[in-house]
Amino acid sequence: MIFAMDPGSEKTGIALVEEDGSLCRKAVVPTADLEKHVAEYLDLQPVRAFVMGNGTRHREIQKRMEALLRKRKSDLRVSLVNEKYTTEMGEQRYKKEHPPKGLARLIPSGMRTVSVPVDDYVAWMIGEIYLGRVRPEDVGHRKI
Repeated sequence: MIFAMDPGSEKTGIALVEEDGSLCRKAVVPTADLEKHVAEYLDLQPVRAFVMGNGTRHREIQKRMEALLRKRKSDLRVSLVNEKYTTEMGEQRYKKEHPPKGLARLIPSGMRTVSVPVDDYVAWMIGEIYLGRVRPEDVGHRKI
């Protein structure tokens, strides 16, 4: 099991990801209460890796998570993952799992916005990148 995190200023996405890339559990939690939520997730399943994106506030949050792991006497270390394009990947996964209904189906996919935070989906993508199951290039950008 992989614990994956998309750190943020106000909210942080967390996810438990199976070795095959499937999702076990995910949530968007307040960054201020992060230690409490991370500890709850770490108590659910044995975790072999703790990964987080290298984006917003990652240095500060990495220090907080390393302190939490030391306090728990865990051998886990925080590994950083390049989170290039992970927000777009998370939005794509969200749209796939929540297809439009009614008249919204007529709006082209590229013009539809996601009205909820997708930080939890982004954490899932970070876990899948760590596992080598997806690559940032998979987001579908054309190379120029």
